[in-house]
Amino acid sequence: MSEALVWLGVDPRSSTRAYIRGRMRRLGVDVSHFQREGVKWTRDVLQEAVSASTNMYEVLRQLGLDAVGGHHAHISRRIKTYGIDVSHFRVPSRRGEPRRPRTPEALLVEQAPAAPRRIHSDRLRWAMTAFGIPEQCSLCGVQTTWRGRPLPLEVDHIDGNWRDNRIQNLRFLCPNCHSTTDGYRGRGKGRPRGATS
Repeated sequence: MSEALVWLGVDPRSSTRAYIRGRMRRLGVDVSHFQREGVKWTRDVLQEAVSASTNMYEVLRQLGLDAVGGHHAHISRRIKTYGIDVSHFRVPSRRGEPRRPRTPEALLVEQAPAAPRRIHSDRLRWAMTAFGIPEQCSLCGVQTTWRGRPLPLEVDHIDGNWRDNRIQNLRFLCPNCHSTTDGYRGRGKGRPRGATS
């Protein structure tokens, strides 16, 4: 557009720029071949970055951008506008490896003491029900509803060790029965099993 304005004898930075662009549009002058000025992310630059990447964060790194602010949204929109193929992208995980779905067998294991990670009770609940453990309190037998209202059962580690997620160490308990156990909410931590105060 700037070249066209200079050819017409108009300062490319003047306010008449928008007027002339509008007149060209109304007169049917084809300006589709005009490249937007100041466009840093051309189709070629983005195509190269996308081809060398497996997810959008890698594209941003290839372009030297931080994955903050509007960079992700802006570059994603530009890629979509250009119609660049991203079918080879994989969903990233926190550690950079591709995400693999968890199976019940992978969750219900005893974790090594060197690097234990607490598994959320919702995941343990899912794994237990996948193994066929009925959703009812192991002590009193109450199920997931009580007096017509939902009753969330809690996952209890029988030996109190949250690192041991083997199926034989897990059970469902209602909140009432769970609160009476020795290991409830860290109760009795550091105390040998069976010791009373």
